[in-house]
Amino acid sequence: MRQIARRVAVLCSALFAVVAVTPGQAQAVEARPVPVTAADKYALKSVGADGLYVSVEVDAAGDRQAMLRARKAAATLDELTPQEKFTLHTDDKGWTTTLRSEANGNYVTTERNFSSTHKNLLRARGATVGEWEKIQLEEQTDGTYALKAWTNDGYKYVTAEVLDPGTDDGLLRARGDSVGSWQRFHLVPLGEENASDAGSRPAPASPAPAADFRVMTWNLCANSNSTCVNHRVEGAALGDQITARLGTATEAKQYRAVFLQEICESHAKAIETKLEAKTGTGWDVRFAPIKYTVDKSKVKAAKTCDLAGSKETGWSDRGSYGIGLAVPDSNVWYTSYDLPSPENKTIGTSWVRMEQRTAICAVLPAQALQFCSAHFSAGLPEDDEDGKKREEQAAKLQEIVHSYTRPGYRTVYGGDLNSIPPDSASPDTPNDLMTSAYAADKECDEGLSSTRPRDGRSTKPLGNRSIKIDYLFGPSDGTVVSCDVTADAGLSDHYPVKAQFRF
Repeated sequence: MRQIARRVAVLCSALFAVVAVTPGQAQAVEARPVPVTAADKYALKSVGADGLYVSVEVDAAGDRQAMLRARKAAATLDELTPQEKFTLHTDDKGWTTTLRSEANGNYVTTERNFSSTHKNLLRARGATVGEWEKIQLEEQTDGTYALKAWTNDGYKYVTAEVLDPGTDDGLLRARGDSVGSWQRFHLVPLGEENASDAGSRPAPASPAPAADFRVMTWNLCANSNSTCVNHRVEGAALGDQITARLGTATEAKQYRAVFLQEICESHAKAIETKLEAKTGTGWDVRFAPIKYTVDKSKVKAAKTCDLAGSKETGWSDRGSYGIGLAVPDSNVWYTSYDLPSPENKTIGTSWVRMEQRTAICAVLPAQALQFCSAHFSAGLPEDDEDGKKREEQAAKLQEIVHSYTRPGYRTVYGGDLNSIPPDSASPDTPNDLMTSAYAADKECDEGLSSTRPRDGRSTKPLGNRSIKIDYLFGPSDGTVVSCDVTADAGLSDHYPVKAQFRF
């Protein structure tokens, strides 16, 4: 099984603001709140500029402000600053990618209306992803990459202008018709990669204290399905829906985790604020993106959420699309995992790009608790129709929960696993993907039927029926005090699952 990429999945620091910059203007570039995300981080190292790293010139003036320039010498990756760090995003399933600067939170834009030696200059000033922000990657035989941007003169390769004078030395602009050393860059990953991260977790409390607490999982349908009312909503509205499902303030204070699927990066902070207002205690909302493999490359880019708002009222960026995990702010460790996912392939006569799914875990050492949330592949013709990858995803989630975890932790895990239970009466297949989870742990709704013990109430209403695909599992030696599945999706297309555990 391929190596799992371990990446810190951290809090989205603030809502995204819209910044309007007319193309070609030499006005100041307004920085946005920088969203710290679990999206893969990279540095660009220029081959033609003698191995210098590309920086975003946030302190430059005029039309040079926030321009990309190969100028940073660094002996180790620890010497790189946010000015040299980028995350990768895609709003077209990986046909192109977009760079977002960690220095100012903006997307890198090709300045198609600039002239002279700054024509097609690259600047980190985009507030949303449009055609001017899209870049194609082309992996070269030596493992480097050429970046190709669409200009008013067609596609051009991004070039490091190593012979330009003064502060223009090494600036990046799209003007090459072929690939030479000036057009080649190393795409340097900045995250760690480990097959297991058990040693990185803090030690749990010993002996493990008794715990009686609540957990909820809910797919909020806040991006991918345009038929959901939540499709383009903002985080505050989602936060209100979530906290309303937690019950009274007293009941809400008993929650130790809320698993969230199909949310956007910009939702995290607003949901956190709503949870804190409801409970009167501190919360953190961790976020991890679902990704696509970028065409002609080996790298993955975070799937971009649909914009909020409308053409009439103006569009606003919501960042990446993925899953969230809300936990009390006593949480000190969290990480995301790439799950085995279907590879891009031709179906019929069409090249189909497949979502790369993810899981996220967090721990509360003082209570010796771990929580892991996941969103498996959908089981559609273009997303693991035969269930083979969901079977691998289920196995990997078991490995994460049981093999990667330090001794002493008790784990609750689940989410939207897009698989029916082994004893389901539904005609859907396959029905054996969750067998290992039921064998190892206890699902909060199992045992309701003596004839179908490994089943539970439906969580996903469909046109003419409903099925169970959302789960909450806890240790087999724990007690499920209660499990609630209310057949009310609200503005989503899933029912939330709420459980009370006693360990």
